[in-house]
Amino acid sequence: MSRPEVSSTPSGFGARARSLLSGGRPRAIASLGIVLGLGAIGTLAAWSDSATATSGVFSTGSIDLQLNGNQGNPTAYAFASLTKTGMLPGASVAATLPVQNTGTTSFNYTMAAAATSSTLAPYLKVIVSTGTSNGTVCSGGTVIANNVALVSGGSANLIPTARALANGGSETLCFQVTLDAGAPTTVQNQTVNTSFNFNATTA
Repeated sequence: MSRPEVSSTPSGFGARARSLLSGGRPRAIASLGIVLGLGAIGTLAAWSDSATATSGVFSTGSIDLQLNGNQGNPTAYAFASLTKTGMLPGASVAATLPVQNTGTTSFNYTMAAAATSSTLAPYLKVIVSTGTSNGTVCSGGTVIANNVALVSGGSANLIPTARALANGGSETLCFQVTLDAGAPTTVQNQTVNTSFNFNATTA
């Protein structure tokens, strides 16, 4: 009696399961799972941070040159103590003038004397120093300008080399004006007005 043949062809639910496990479709499903996994990683939010720094205040300083507590600008300071009439050859007059820095920063200053047009101007010699005055001559201190002649209708540099003055500082200048001993008779009864022009710049 012959034995019935058992078919090797898969059938039923179990056969279909074996077919799915051994066929190409499970690999496609597995690959799909990898793609989904990468997509999930790509959606994670990145961490971040930030910071800000603020500076301090920026401000400007100032320079303020004053003459004996007077601005001297736009109206000139009246240096009335430096005046003399009826001068004769060899005569002189002297007076002091405080130069002050009332600004917030140091500066360097220069000074020149501008004279009106007059034949008398070249015979008037000016001394500028840091000394003291007795009303006629300056004495002591350091001589800054030594017997510099005024220029008729022009300007004479009395402090050509800038002098430093710290903020809040002050120095007193002594001015001595002398009529040259050799002044000719042609300058009799002549007059001249002089402006002492100070200029300050930041140090």
